[in-house]
Amino acid sequence: MKQVRSSRVQFLEQTLSTLGYQDSLRALDLVIEEMNAEKGFVRHSGAHYYYHLVDVTQKLLNFGVRDEDTITAALLHDIVEDVDGYTPALIAKLFNSRVAHYVQVLSKKPGVNYKEAENLVPYLEEISKYCATALIKTADRIHNFGTLLEATPEKKMRQALETESHFIPYFKLWRNMYPRYSNFFFEAKTQIEPHLWEIKEHYEEVNSLKQEIESLRQRLSTAENYSSAETYRFSGGV
Repeated sequence: MKQVRSSRVQFLEQTLSTLGYQDSLRALDLVIEEMNAEKGFVRHSGAHYYYHLVDVTQKLLNFGVRDEDTITAALLHDIVEDVDGYTPALIAKLFNSRVAHYVQVLSKKPGVNYKEAENLVPYLEEISKYCATALIKTADRIHNFGTLLEATPEKKMRQALETESHFIPYFKLWRNMYPRYSNFFFEAKTQIEPHLWEIKEHYEEVNSLKQEIESLRQRLSTAENYSSAETYRFSGGV
């Protein structure tokens, strides 16, 4: 079934066409075909998953990234991880080995818990080796963080702590490693931090309210138990 292309997709398509990025156009077609809502690939909001890939890629283009392999890999950065049958070898065959390598570096390995720092840090260290993967991962984190509205409170807090502890320090590292794009890595920090602080503040307020409610419940339970004991005593009970 052919997807009806939204204005954001059409804009990216026009930009890629103007730049003459034929591989990137083919990558765009591929993710629209494979990572749409009809096939079960949706975001928290229920929108097509490929919108995320489009927005990540557009963000890179907006900041002046013009390497076609980087742009192509940005569109494909989740396909090996999420879509059955796609491997780095297939990406190399469909596009080229450089794109395939970037996608492989960005793809999380199955069965590995990346919520644990001992697994996340080596993953980010590998990403750090290449400007392209550092750029893509940064754009990915910016977009993911900006679309947490529909996520559960637990996921919001986990993303906030993970970003504060690991990603923001890497944004600083990448600013120094890749000075041509230092403004982009700095912009990532300034875009994410206000959302991060808001999530943490809200989470702390919710926890504080939960503690107050629990304290009131305990006091009420104690009062009820005391009242029952007094009633029993005055009614002639032992």
